[in-house]
Amino acid sequence: MDINDKLLDLYSSEIKKLTSADIKAENIDGPLLMHCWEEEYFNSKYKILFLGREPNGWLGDLYHEISYPIHRYKEFELCENGNYTVFWQYIYDFKNILMPETIGQKNFLWSNTSKFSKAKEGTAISLEDFKLFSNNFKVLKNEIKITNPDVIIFFTGSDWDEKIQYQLEDQLTFNAVSENFDKAELARISSKNFPFHTYRVPHPITMQTQKKWNYMEKIIEIIKGN
Repeated sequence: MDINDKLLDLYSSEIKKLTSADIKAENIDGPLLMHCWEEEYFNSKYKILFLGREPNGWLGDLYHEISYPIHRYKEFELCENGNYTVFWQYIYDFKNILMPETIGQKNFLWSNTSKFSKAKEGTAISLEDFKLFSNNFKVLKNEIKITNPDVIIFFTGSDWDEKIQYQLEDQLTFNAVSENFDKAELARISSKNFPFHTYRVPHPITMQTQKKWNYMEKIIEIIKGN
């Protein structure tokens, strides 16, 4: 069974739980569901999964079926047909510097730590709603198992560490990558569910504003040297 079939089975099972829970939360958008361009992904030297915070009005509504969310992800084509925001510039710059032979390829995966957000852009999901939807649509750990990335980058900042931990059964540890970097800013996350190269950095907009691209350079250096 390939990645997309396994993801489909996972999402189909979890959406049934979400529907049967009959949740009454208002103004919710989601879920964000992935599709893998498998040939390019499997042929990459490094299989990378990038994870942001939340969808931020990705679908415009709450869906209790999976066909449209998956269609939306495929149609988006990892921002290949759109204007790159700072978030996507960081994704493409990172993967193209790490693997210049893959320029122009959809050889990575992108999702968010929370598969749901407020429907209105720019309004963060509350911790209460985050836990409610995580409890009734718990997919992050299994997404990682199914896609089996070599590298995971959490563009979440340290204030989302609790939300990452909430979705995983194993305890996480946040380790400094060197004495020159504060682990509150750049950390390697250790967990039995994660590959060795799992890192948490600030959101790209924050890194851009603070001129902290050197965080990404350090991660590339560690990966290439390991």
